[in-house]
Amino acid sequence: MNRLVKYLSVILKWRKLIFWNTVVLTALAVIVSFILPPRYTATAQLLPPSEDADMFGMTSLLGGGMASGLSRLRVGMSGVGTPSDLMVGILSSGTVMGNVARRCSIAYYYRIKKNSAEQTGKQLKSMTKLAATDEGIVRISVEAKTRDLAAKVANTYVAELDSFLRHSNISRGRNMRVFIEHRLAQVEADLAEARDSLRAFQQRYKVVAVDDETRAAIDAYARLKSQLSIKEAELQAARTAASDDNPHVANLAREIAGFREALAKLEQGNVKSGFGVGFGVSFERLPDVAAEFARRYRDYRIQEESYATLYQQYQYASILEARDSPTLTVLDHAAPPERKSFPKRSIIVAAVFMFSLAAGAAFAFISEYFEVIRTTRPDEYDGWRHVRDSLAASFRRVRPPSARE
Repeated sequence: MNRLVKYLSVILKWRKLIFWNTVVLTALAVIVSFILPPRYTATAQLLPPSEDADMFGMTSLLGGGMASGLSRLRVGMSGVGTPSDLMVGILSSGTVMGNVARRCSIAYYYRIKKNSAEQTGKQLKSMTKLAATDEGIVRISVEAKTRDLAAKVANTYVAELDSFLRHSNISRGRNMRVFIEHRLAQVEADLAEARDSLRAFQQRYKVVAVDDETRAAIDAYARLKSQLSIKEAELQAARTAASDDNPHVANLAREIAGFREALAKLEQGNVKSGFGVGFGVSFERLPDVAAEFARRYRDYRIQEESYATLYQQYQYASILEARDSPTLTVLDHAAPPERKSFPKRSIIVAAVFMFSLAAGAAFAFISEYFEVIRTTRPDEYDGWRHVRDSLAASFRRVRPPSARE
């Protein structure tokens, strides 16, 4: 007999079982799909700051110095993701999720006993899906039992992230401003002292100025000394966030060594390299009065250069502290969805229909197979029956006592 004819004959023989199995299970799927509580999904989308901007500072405003150094330090660290990945990490943190759960009353809506923070966090986590697309867009999807709750939770995530970033920016700006302000006051006092000392020396010894060549060398020395102080502060800050093996830390150390070498040449004089006071004469070889005046003028210029640099940084830090523009770009606010996301009745019914149809057909063919070998190959049939009996006995042994009764 043709194989296709055999298959059709088996299906026709067991058609009632296949039909009723499919009808009953499909009907149950329809009933269950209407009984299941609906859930709704709301989605908000965010555009993070670009990678060349500092999420937690104003590197683009500072334009250099310690802030840009910290940005380079972050780039030099291994394992640091994109701004989108950082935002997803912040959103999934316990602090942000705890604030969202409290503001949206998750424990109340889902009847969590004793308002357990752990159970509430698990519930919110199961409702939330956070993802960063290949384009860098951060997507916040929340599935809840009501339309309004889903939209509220998603938008609360956005508000909490924005609040966190604002607070971080303001805190950094304030800390930087206070630090620079304190340092600026010290330098201002040192500058006033150096200026008074220079003026008193000029009045006492009737010294008006040094020659142009010496003045140029001292100005170069003052600029180098000021830059060295800034680099040393930057290195100290960098070492609090990374080890000496970090590329940016190592580069800062090399730059500082170069500044110190250049300053040593200016202080001691080196005719061959063209350095020294007057680009050929050290302080030690100047006349006493000229040397003392040069030293005092040098100290004054160092404080003046340091004050100018710190004052510029202070202005930038003040702008950072007063900054109140949004830190996030919201592409799409979450809106209450019109349609539910679960249950998908058509998908559930179709899947159960296909499964029940396939299961009925499989049962028919297996039953027919055992019926054939029972009459044609009794030994093989006895072997399968032994396997069935062994499985049944094993099942009876593992059942709990209540189920056996």
